[in-house]
Amino acid sequence: MKKTAILASAILFASCAVQTTETIVCDSSVSDYTASVREALANHPDGNITLEFEPGRYDFYPETASEQYLRISNNDNGLKRIIFNLNGMNNVSVRGNGAEFVFHGAEIPFSVKDCNNITLEGFSIDYEDHFTMEGEVIANDPAEKSFTLRLLDDEKYTITDGDFRFCGYNWESALGENIVFDKATRSPYYYTSAYEHWTAHRFNAVELEKGVVKFSNLYSREVPPVGSIWVDKGRHSLNRYCPALALTDSKDIVIKDVHVYHSGAMALIAQCCENISLDGYSTAQKEGSPRMITASADATHFVDCKGGITMENCRFESMLDDATNVHQTYMLVKRLLGDKSFAASFGHFQQEGNRFADKGDVLRFVDKTSLRPIGTARIASVDRVNDNWYEFELDTDIPEIANPYDVAVENISRGTSNVVIRNCTVRYNRARSLLLSTPGDVLVENCDFASMMAGIRICGDANYWFEAGETKNIVVRGNHFQDLGIGGHSPQAVLQIDPVIPKEARTNDYYYHRNIVFENNTVDTFDCQIVYAIGVENLAIRNNVFNDSHSYEPIYPGLSVIDLQYCGRVDISGNDFSGWKKDATVSIHSCADLNTDTALPVIDKPNPFFFEN
Repeated sequence: MKKTAILASAILFASCAVQTTETIVCDSSVSDYTASVREALANHPDGNITLEFEPGRYDFYPETASEQYLRISNNDNGLKRIIFNLNGMNNVSVRGNGAEFVFHGAEIPFSVKDCNNITLEGFSIDYEDHFTMEGEVIANDPAEKSFTLRLLDDEKYTITDGDFRFCGYNWESALGENIVFDKATRSPYYYTSAYEHWTAHRFNAVELEKGVVKFSNLYSREVPPVGSIWVDKGRHSLNRYCPALALTDSKDIVIKDVHVYHSGAMALIAQCCENISLDGYSTAQKEGSPRMITASADATHFVDCKGGITMENCRFESMLDDATNVHQTYMLVKRLLGDKSFAASFGHFQQEGNRFADKGDVLRFVDKTSLRPIGTARIASVDRVNDNWYEFELDTDIPEIANPYDVAVENISRGTSNVVIRNCTVRYNRARSLLLSTPGDVLVENCDFASMMAGIRICGDANYWFEAGETKNIVVRGNHFQDLGIGGHSPQAVLQIDPVIPKEARTNDYYYHRNIVFENNTVDTFDCQIVYAIGVENLAIRNNVFNDSHSYEPIYPGLSVIDLQYCGRVDISGNDFSGWKKDATVSIHSCADLNTDTALPVIDKPNPFFFEN
């Protein structure tokens, strides 16, 4: 292998350091480029370097990778082997020129931590052994509750006393979370929840011939259809170990023309970062691949970030979770330690170790049931005793709290990102398209959405995922939505605004979200409900075209096309329902001020599924 260092021509940064370029040449005699990358970065500990790759395939193995314990929100914490380990570096570029980066084993391709001015451009990320098991159903027996899979040719597995495990270079996984995909559409199967196996009932696996395995002891409503694709990503809490791009406490990151063909967790996770730009990023399947799945979790995920998040010209496809989720975090108050101090813990285990807050940040206390604010205070000091016990000293008295166990706390100095999502495609994935919970300005325009669940979900809860983020200004305009909500677990709206507030705590004198506009969109879908909203102060649904696609039978017939509850000012005007279902209604329950020109009957019949959450 040749490696040359070339002095870049007068490229200066704010640090006044000169940028050095190291060119890594593709050499067929080199089987592992891990040490080359590690050494190049080690020679420039402060950064100011461009790693330039010639076109070609570059393989990376974990044996000589650097190692670090990473706390990665919404993924699995742990001691990780890292290939491109950017830690405390500024002004770093990795330019692939179309290079293919192939990773072997349980390793993190990129960790960017405490860095500024990072550019990742022009390469793909793939794993030799995928962290999802896939196989085509070639037989089933409803009476016996069994089915037979023909596994993909490259699938590695073992069977011991009926226990099936799929394997990789230095790992193996038991079966766990599963879903059925439609081979023809490459999307989750219509009403795929009917085939979901309860993992507490272990399969009994028998190899009929190499690559053909019969599974019995199926615990689901129906057996998977012959010709469908069964997908399994392993046990919950153990299957988010290897995100492809992990960004932490970093600023000014540009990711351009980067294609994540596979990851063993989220394709991209950013926590406590500022200013991230994605252009031409994708999780689309590699051309010619027989696989259904790319990322085993979200395509992108942003936790407690601020500044700007921009996603343009991106393809979010074939992942097993959302295209993006932008949110803040709730911690739970556990103990009052004094008039100005308290202890808090995370509500969800995959948030533990999150930085959450620093001295000088402002915390807001909220009732965790109603999500109503109780008061705010500034942090004088933080003691992170361990990953799940933080002690805060405030510069003023704690707001009056009757019972600390009823209270959550959020950091309103973080998670304030302004978001622009433009000219993007979301399809072939389990779960939703976009989850947006940020008080910053949000614009979603000129995108195509075709996810298994909701299109745009705007939530907030302090009881399950503990993802905060009341919104102040969201505009969703000029987009196309096609056949969402095919999963069947529960009704899924195209626009779903559902802060998790139980029925008895909902009123129309407090609104968790504000100023949401859904306009000039085209919706072609088969089920009955398009907009569902609770607790929005100002909501405009105008100049949209709603068409019945007739692609499938409705899963939840009879629901109103628009269902609004406990909202403030509502404008439903200029919408075209001429291609929609003939018996459609609009349901309005306890909303303060309604302006509508719709000819559809306006009734008070809230969605009984969502109404109870």
